[in-house]
Amino acid sequence: MGKGSKLMSEAGTSNSAPIKGPLYQQLAAKLRAEIEGGSRGANEPLPSERDIAVQYVMSRDTVRKAVRLLEEQGLLYSDHGRGTFVAPSSVREMSRFLDSFSQDTEKRGGAPGQTILLVEQMPASIAVAGVLKVEPRQTITRVKRIRTIDGVPIGLHDAYLALPGGAALTAEDLARSGSLYKLLGSRFGLNAAEGLESIGSVAANMEDATQLGVAVGAPLLLCERITLSERRQPMEYCEMKYVSSYRYTARVNKSSQIQK
Repeated sequence: MGKGSKLMSEAGTSNSAPIKGPLYQQLAAKLRAEIEGGSRGANEPLPSERDIAVQYVMSRDTVRKAVRLLEEQGLLYSDHGRGTFVAPSSVREMSRFLDSFSQDTEKRGGAPGQTILLVEQMPASIAVAGVLKVEPRQTITRVKRIRTIDGVPIGLHDAYLALPGGAALTAEDLARSGSLYKLLGSRFGLNAAEGLESIGSVAANMEDATQLGVAVGAPLLLCERITLSERRQPMEYCEMKYVSSYRYTARVNKSSQIQK
């Protein structure tokens, strides 16, 4: 049996479509399904890299990448000197590393929606170019939307995207997909791996108030996110404004450089 073929054959035995992508992503998806399906319980130790490599017939480097990805997603945690363990569900539910607004809303039991206000190609300003690591005036894509939950306006997303080779999106593309991150992954191979966020507050201006159905001056939660691809390259800068009723959760990791 070829390298990784056991994993791919097992992935294709269910009624769902076979898992696609690099082997480490396939393995991560398999382990994630086991965790979310209850096969691996909270705080249960993960088998060693060697044992996983033998079980799925792949290299330890592939296993290491899969485990690292699941740690970044909040499904696993490492205890130095003891091993790697399954994170409790309360911690997993707080992880926001890879979830789009649509995924996050569905996990909450709501129906995500959007009103597309703007999709355009534009020259990058000096500030946005610096964040996205592109040349000033390089063509980027701007996507501005009202995000809704069960039809109720919840937030404004104003995103700036660095697409490969000067590629472009249209409002029709986004409307058909429903999820920007899903579209970026399927069309351009840009898969969100990590988000760097700053959180604050801002008073709603006239435009915000009209689009969100709140009073001018109403407090809004302001989140600014730089989304990194799997290659750790900036792929999106997004300014998000949410009404005060929107519950925002995040997971905070202790830096490995902090001493006890």
